[in-house]
Amino acid sequence: MEIRAFAYFFIGRTAKTVSTNPKSKNVDKFLGVFWSMNESAIRELTLTSWAARVWEKELRGVPLQFQEAALAFCMRQHNEWRQYWNQLATCGKENTKVVSMLVHVYNDAAVKLQLDRNDPPEINSLYQVLRGRGITDMDALHTIAFVLQEQTWQAKTNGGPFDMNAYVDRVRTCVQTLVENPRLVRTSK
Repeated sequence: MEIRAFAYFFIGRTAKTVSTNPKSKNVDKFLGVFWSMNESAIRELTLTSWAARVWEKELRGVPLQFQEAALAFCMRQHNEWRQYWNQLATCGKENTKVVSMLVHVYNDAAVKLQLDRNDPPEINSLYQVLRGRGITDMDALHTIAFVLQEQTWQAKTNGGPFDMNAYVDRVRTCVQTLVENPRLVRTSK
């Protein structure tokens, strides 16, 4: 995937949702920095190379902000994939297993960013409902991220914009189903 796809799936979607939240004014600063990058550097940036840079910074202890912090957090939560994270800098685009892992982690990170910013607030509330029912942090996050992936795929397939209201409604339905049927919760381990 090229950076344009990344911008739609990760930055663009979250930027649209955070713009109405006064706590999220830093997104505009971030986007200004992001979009002012050298155009040729953006063309060369892929999901894999961006994740490799974030992971390398994480390992060195460099403070991360915004999307990078959310991505690094979610990468750390998937310790079973650490061997792949450590080799991202040398990984080719054709490695579909790694790309699949990265898409999974990017969806996790998009939800993590929504939770951190409480934007949209309904997602955070629904996440808290799951946590209140004893569902682990990552299992609750994965429940929401699965819906995010589903809604993103639907928008891409239909050629339309991401529908935030449909996303929130679908998460609400999933949470209600899990509250009524706790045995349906998929666990991380």
